[in-house]
Amino acid sequence: MSESSPIKDALYTKIDSIGQEQIHQLLLNNKFSELFEIIYEPVIHSIQDIDEYEKHGTLAESLTHYLFTEMLIPSQRKITFENIELDILIPNIAELQKNSQNTIVIFFVKTSNIEEIKQKIQNIKKLQNDDAKIWIISKDHMEIPQSTYITEKESFSKFLKDAQDFIKTKKMNKLNIFKTNV
Repeated sequence: MSESSPIKDALYTKIDSIGQEQIHQLLLNNKFSELFEIIYEPVIHSIQDIDEYEKHGTLAESLTHYLFTEMLIPSQRKITFENIELDILIPNIAELQKNSQNTIVIFFVKTSNIEEIKQKIQNIKKLQNDDAKIWIISKDHMEIPQSTYITEKESFSKFLKDAQDFIKTKKMNKLNIFKTNV
């Protein structure tokens, strides 16, 4: 963790209280909805005095980064490329430059300002022009051409499954699907 934040602190406190072994078992069994229920939901309700959109976006991004690491999904986080900030890339900036069809750009919405959101998407499209390869994670559903997921258990679970499927179809997964030993 780089800088401390109440959201990240609450997230990692929750993860520590559950334990990696239980989290790995849920991941191995593709129980993404249960993971969302035991991690995301309690943490989001425990955080006060932070804008709802920023809270949901930051928690979803932090949890995604943690889960991608545990699931061995190759990704890069917090990248600035050609003066465009990117939240998470699957797998990395080198692949985006080489073949954008093998790259997903994930954008975590942290504002309710639709114009700001659309501008960010337009910037991302300068690097990744395939709407299906731009995944938007938001507190609310949005009618936009990109792939969208909301921060509720069924949609977020689908997002994790789609990420897992993407690396499998692109043959990016490492020898094991998860860090854990079974």
